[in-house]
Amino acid sequence: MSKVRMAVALGMTAMLAACSENSMAPRSEAPTNSSIAGGGSTMALTSTDTIRFSITIEPWHTTYYYLGAGNSLTFPAHSLCSLSSSYGPGEWDKPCTPSYSSVTVNAKAWLDSKGHARVDFDKHIRFVPSSYPSQWVVLTFADLQASLDPFFNILYCPTATSGCYDESKLDPSLLTVRDPVTGRITRRIKHFSGYNVAAGDDGGGDPTTDPTASNDMTMGDRALSVSTSDLSLDDLESVARAHPGLSSSEVQTMLTNIRFVRQFSGYILASG
Repeated sequence: MSKVRMAVALGMTAMLAACSENSMAPRSEAPTNSSIAGGGSTMALTSTDTIRFSITIEPWHTTYYYLGAGNSLTFPAHSLCSLSSSYGPGEWDKPCTPSYSSVTVNAKAWLDSKGHARVDFDKHIRFVPSSYPSQWVVLTFADLQASLDPFFNILYCPTATSGCYDESKLDPSLLTVRDPVTGRITRRIKHFSGYNVAAGDDGGGDPTTDPTASNDMTMGDRALSVSTSDLSLDDLESVARAHPGLSSSEVQTMLTNIRFVRQFSGYILASG
């Protein structure tokens, strides 16, 4: 046999051996740095009908889900807690075991009586606590009116029929960020339940079961969302000029919120 033929034969033998090893080796999960679109619904939301759809969370992917036209959910890889993890008020920041199995969640979405989006998820699951914004699950709604108004926030709704309230009053990492250019508002979420775009609180939280729901959370005690244009403001005077309708105490609150949001706004806006 010539040297050329021998080299070709040896090469083919090595290639076949490698293929055989690969076919018998255990398959690993998908790469953790991959990003995919996870489906959902792109239908327009209406106040006369409820759209229903499912999303499947594959926790080894970073995935983007559609929640009705313009609304979306960004789910970083390895951010899902296992279904056996604790759930409920006071549990959101406790350590959990990350899930390594896919989970299907049923969702429904509609416009409320004021024309703002509301979405509800049927699985009670929470997300792996993290101080890194890149590991946060982020919810985005397309709502031009809300993107222009600092009194609009993405509120938490304990059930599909309950009122809603603002979780950011006790946790600044849950502040709503508004982008008037895109007409979207975005915030971090730590668990699945329901979420609603609204001005102020609907007052539906139960103070006996949820530490963030208190009887004084009324329309007169509203949290302030932060706009992308607010991020350049760095003193009380500039905030007051940009928001002449705010009281002196609200100006101080807004400045505090702005300084906090600057720490993670890049990721929030990229996700939304």
